[in-house]
Amino acid sequence: MDISVPGVAGGGDRAVTTPEQDPGAHTGRGRVPRVNAAVAVMTAAALVLTVAWSWEPSMWADELATVGSVSSLDVLWDTLRQRDAVFLPYYVLMYLWTRLGTADWWVRLPSALTVAAATGLLTDLGRRLAGARAGVAAGVALLVLPSMARFGQEARPYTLAVAAAVFSFWALHRATETGRWGRYVLAVALLPCAHLFAVLVLPAHLVITRRCLPWLALGSPPALALAALSAGQVGQVGWLGPPTWQNIVLVRSAITAWMPEPEPGDLPAAVLGWLVALAGLAAAVYLWRREPGRRAFVAGAVVWGVLPTAVLCAVSFLGTPVYNSRYVLAAAPAFALLAGMALGRARLPVRLAALAAAAALALPQQAHARTASGHQVNYRDAAAVTAAGARPGDRVAYAVPWAREGLTHYAAMPPEMNPREAMGARVWLVRERTDRPVRPGTSAPSRYGLARGAIPKVDVLLENRFAVRRVWHFRGVTVLLLERGTPPR
Repeated sequence: MDISVPGVAGGGDRAVTTPEQDPGAHTGRGRVPRVNAAVAVMTAAALVLTVAWSWEPSMWADELATVGSVSSLDVLWDTLRQRDAVFLPYYVLMYLWTRLGTADWWVRLPSALTVAAATGLLTDLGRRLAGARAGVAAGVALLVLPSMARFGQEARPYTLAVAAAVFSFWALHRATETGRWGRYVLAVALLPCAHLFAVLVLPAHLVITRRCLPWLALGSPPALALAALSAGQVGQVGWLGPPTWQNIVLVRSAITAWMPEPEPGDLPAAVLGWLVALAGLAAAVYLWRREPGRRAFVAGAVVWGVLPTAVLCAVSFLGTPVYNSRYVLAAAPAFALLAGMALGRARLPVRLAALAAAAALALPQQAHARTASGHQVNYRDAAAVTAAGARPGDRVAYAVPWAREGLTHYAAMPPEMNPREAMGARVWLVRERTDRPVRPGTSAPSRYGLARGAIPKVDVLLENRFAVRRVWHFRGVTVLLLERGTPPR
C-alpha cells in the first residue's frame, strides 16, 4: 500500500491539488511506501483526543453487557447462543482483548483505535479525491462530532462499523486505481463483523462502479453467516419502537439519542449533525456540477450517507422496528467527506471559520462525554458512596436494571437483601434517579417511578419498618440509606 506525500499546489488559497495533478496520490511501482504527513497527524490527533479522559465516564448498561459477556468462555458461549450472535466477531475480539486487562480505559481502547483509523483513512480518501486540504477538512469534520467521542470511548462496536465503512470506500477507490482487489474483499468481509447493519453502505459501492460486484460477492460470506446466526434473535431489538422525528438523523452527532431529560449541549450537537448532513448534500450538488470526473464517487457518497437511515426507518415503519441512530453511525463519514471535498476549494478564512463554528457547537458535548456522567449514568460514584458508608451486617437492594452489575463493577458491595433471611439494621436501596425517593411528608421510601418488578422490594422494606436516613443523587442513579427502627412517618 502506498500512501505517499502529495505535492501542494501553490499560488493562492483557491489552488486545489487534485489526484491527477498529484502523482503522490497514486501508487508508484518500485517506490518505498510513505505515510502522508497530514494523514499521520490526523490519525495521531484522533487517537489522542479520543483516548483522553476515556477513564472518566462510568460504564453504562451496554458496556457492562460487553464486559460481562466476555468474562469467560462459558458466559460468552451462553450469550452468543441466547441473544447476541450478531456480535460474535466483536465479542471474540473483546474476549481476547480483556485477557490483558479490564480497566475501563482499556476495554474502550479498541473503539478509540477505530476512530483514529476512520479519521486517518477518511483524510487519505479525501486527499486522493480532491487534495490534501479536502482530506484534512473531511477528517476534522468527522472527528469534531461529539458522537465520535462518545462511541470512541464506549466498549461497543459502533465505531468499528464507522472504520469498516470508511475502509471499504478507501479500498474501493484504491482498487479502481490499481486494479488490485484483495484489500477491497477484506474490507467487505469486515463490515458485518463490525456491525451487521454496516452492510447497508454496500449498495453505494455499486453506484461508484459495477466492477466491484464480483469482488463484493467474494467478501459477502461473513454477512450471510452472521445474518443466519442471528435470524432467530430478532427479539433482542424488541425494546425499539417506531422512530420519532426527534430520533431520525442522517448524521448522529449528539452523544445520546433524544431523551426526556436532555443532556448538556444536546441542541447544539443536534444542530451540528444536521449542518454536517446538509453541508454534505449541498457539497454533493456543487461537486456534481464542478467535478464531472468525480460524479460517480459523489453519487456513491450520497447513497452511503442516506441509505442506512432510509432503509432502517422504512423497515421500522412497515415491519419490525430496527432503527436506532447509533446503528447508522457508519453513514456519518460520507457527509464529512463531501463537506471536506467542498471546503478544500474554499479560501483559508472560510475553511477555518467553518471548522471553528463546528468546534464551538461540539464543545459542550465533547466535554460532557468525558465526565463521570458522560455515559448517561454514574455507577462509579454511587458505588464509592455505598462502599465507603457500608458497615458489617448491611444489605443492599437493587431496584433498577443493571445497577447490580454497575455498582459491583466498581466496588465490593454488601450482600444483597433476601427477605427470607435476617436483614440487619441497615439497607442500601439503589434505584433509578428520581426527585421523589421518599414519600412526601414521611421518611418512608417511595415506590414512585419504579418498575413493577422492583416494587416488592420496597414493600418488604416498608413491612419491616425501614425509614430513609440519607439520600444521594447521581446521574441515572439514586442511592438511599435506610435504617430499621421507629415506623416510617
